[in-house]
Amino acid sequence: MNTTSGNPRLNQLGFRPGRPKRFVFSCGTDLVELPVFSIETLDGRRVFEGRLDAKLHDLRRTTGEHVRTGDFSALRTPGCFRVRVGAAISHPFFIGETVYATLARDAARAFFLIRANAAIDDAITGIQHAAGHSSEATLPVDGMPRDLTGGWYNAGDFGKWTHMAAISASQMMWLHELRPTAHRLSLAVPPIFPGLPDLLQQARWGLEWLLKMQNADGSVLHKIDSSERYAWGSAPEHDPFPRAVYPATSLDAGNFIGVMLQAERVFAAYDRAFAARCRRAALSSWRWLETHPGVTGKDVNYLDTDSSQEIAWATCAMAAATGEATLARRAVAALAAVRAPPLSWLAPQVLGAMSLARSGSAAVSAARDAILGSASAIANRVEADPYGFSTNPDDYHWGSTEAALNAAVLCLFAAEIDVHERPRRAAERLLDYVLGCNALDLSFVTSHGNRCVQRPYHWACRVWGIVMPGWASGGANRFADGADPLLKAVIEAGTPPARCFVDACEANGSWASNEGQTSENASLLLAAGLLGL
Repeated sequence: MNTTSGNPRLNQLGFRPGRPKRFVFSCGTDLVELPVFSIETLDGRRVFEGRLDAKLHDLRRTTGEHVRTGDFSALRTPGCFRVRVGAAISHPFFIGETVYATLARDAARAFFLIRANAAIDDAITGIQHAAGHSSEATLPVDGMPRDLTGGWYNAGDFGKWTHMAAISASQMMWLHELRPTAHRLSLAVPPIFPGLPDLLQQARWGLEWLLKMQNADGSVLHKIDSSERYAWGSAPEHDPFPRAVYPATSLDAGNFIGVMLQAERVFAAYDRAFAARCRRAALSSWRWLETHPGVTGKDVNYLDTDSSQEIAWATCAMAAATGEATLARRAVAALAAVRAPPLSWLAPQVLGAMSLARSGSAAVSAARDAILGSASAIANRVEADPYGFSTNPDDYHWGSTEAALNAAVLCLFAAEIDVHERPRRAAERLLDYVLGCNALDLSFVTSHGNRCVQRPYHWACRVWGIVMPGWASGGANRFADGADPLLKAVIEAGTPPARCFVDACEANGSWASNEGQTSENASLLLAAGLLGL
């Protein structure tokens, strides 16, 4: 039996000097003596030495292997290094205070490149196209033409969703609120809104579109797309399919209220008139939601029939913004009633709980407990997996990379409101997983990592062969239901769950494992920014 196989796997970007540093090494079960590992410069000069951990982890259910880990947290010297275990060497990585800075910049900048209904001429990436979907300037809503241009193309296609834009803009604003240095983030994009830092330029682009999606009665339209017909392989301006508006839902109203009340708070220092406009819009939607709490839609792409999580976001935001005792009690009840993942497009309530946890509301304790309790459960799962994600095969599903990033965001929220190190360490390990410490030995983020996703399932890659830097891929997915033919073949071959992934964007590419979306990239931006800015 071979005692070792593969290269040491780790975060291919690197580590901050004073933070934990780990790698995972696939090995056999018959080791007599634990191998020595070393950290060396790229020219072979040894700077650190240690031994693999004695514990052998059986990951056959998820990755199909046994692994051991190595720890070199004591190494704090800045520079570019690699891990060596015998003849096996890792991808290069950096140690330095700014290892996440470029990632945060690129993740934010990607939102400029996917702006809808806008001409793009980007010298950095080479993406250049005319404004697309001009019919959105006069789309009929209840028989009347409306200008619904703006927002972002959400994923690999040209759909625009209210809930995805709200979650994305919120996470941008959370980075601004929690890291004041984020106002210095330079994205090298043309400014549109005078006086705003680059990050808030991006957020406001999304917010302006969301305001257009609000109806006069306070309800909020769900999405705009081409009725499940996809112009795969065409630039936005060459999409031949007519655009359609989908009716308002309670879920969209809840998300809208949450993000608009946060926008009032964030933009008050820059543009009081815009902040007041956001508040008025939020209150109008709140009045509608109070009498329409159960309006759902029919969306095959994002099926969600439970509005309780979105109403929880809205209620927490209202309690934080108004300080009203009645709303505080309702927020506590809403958070207690939610039975869903701690953060996802299906369950955005933590974005409101964080506002509540930082407010003067009577519900502060309940909001803090909800965040800290979820973070503790995540940490338990992360700590049980040498790779830092999950030992449960079913956690490798459609959007597993986003699940890791969402979990990291929640843990970093917990780290902001509690002094303990555990949630921050869990978040770092989740980022390690996304950036290369996984069974695929692959960074799921384009242009970040020596071995990273090369062919994301995205229209820019399909049309021009251009890969946007800082775009997160979907991730390993073991489930054949809804999978593309390429991924189904991998699954049916008996591939372990954590390795069910195809890096392809061709006509028959892997939409079920290699397609990212705006909410995912916003989580990448927020997690990288909170860790590195």
